[in-house]
Amino acid sequence: MPRFQQGAQSQQLLTVLLGDYWFGRNEAIPSAALVDLLGTFEVSPAGARAAIQRLAQRGFLVGQREGRQTRYGVQAKSREALDEHVRSLFMSHRPVAWDGTWTIVAFSLPEEAATARRSLREGLRTQRFGNLYDALWVRPGDHPAAVQSLVRELAEEGVPGFDPARVSIFAGARLPGGVSPVMLEQAFGIAELTMAYEEFCGRWQPLLEDLDRLRGRPREALITRTRVMADWRRLVRADPRLPSELLDGHDPGQRAFACCAAIYDQLGPAGETAFRRALSGHDEQLPDLATHHTFTGSSALIQGD
Repeated sequence: MPRFQQGAQSQQLLTVLLGDYWFGRNEAIPSAALVDLLGTFEVSPAGARAAIQRLAQRGFLVGQREGRQTRYGVQAKSREALDEHVRSLFMSHRPVAWDGTWTIVAFSLPEEAATARRSLREGLRTQRFGNLYDALWVRPGDHPAAVQSLVRELAEEGVPGFDPARVSIFAGARLPGGVSPVMLEQAFGIAELTMAYEEFCGRWQPLLEDLDRLRGRPREALITRTRVMADWRRLVRADPRLPSELLDGHDPGQRAFACCAAIYDQLGPAGETAFRRALSGHDEQLPDLATHHTFTGSSALIQGD
């Protein structure tokens, strides 16, 4: 199985672990316990401490001193933000309703404003927009609020060269003649995404036959479950989640979704056991607070809202 490396991937690893077993909790965890958790994945103590500090600098973790001990809690988020996180990971392959309209974003930033152009493009891609032409981005459906939020964020950050007045948003638009397969590929990279899903299945499907053994090995279950979710998060972020009408009814990620759900759900209890053990040597009250998500449980919860 792929190994996590030091640096940015160690930070990602810790966010996955806390999202899987410490979701929505505001209790702080001793830094030594977080170092032990990362050590399970062969991250060195120095690398683990660096990852923790980077996440604190980014505002994901909030540190607090208790005597000679430092503890870290996850930055408080609104219920709305937490729900959106769950939806994006566990409900990403529900059918997307579409009325045939598009949200179109056009901008005219000078070439010398390279930082502003790059930041806007990265933000639009994160919002699942596709680059149809140089400065013309599109996304099926009605999403002006997401773009307006991105524009405000870039303006408030003072990104060099960014001018909100040079960004135009058109909601409820229809593209004359529709979008051809060539244009769809150009904007959203469907072939590359399909290949990524196929690689995911090739990497993880063989493990489905080994789940009975892994359920009896908490440490291995924690490692496996965390790695499969880390891979899944990368795919979900890259997937524009296009309506089935644009894909001729073919969802390239459906098989990968089923594979990930099977591994993640079945290894949940064993993974939680290993997570609790990592906490138990540092604070006897924290282990009982750990929980775990499942695709099945999260889907039922969201559908019942």
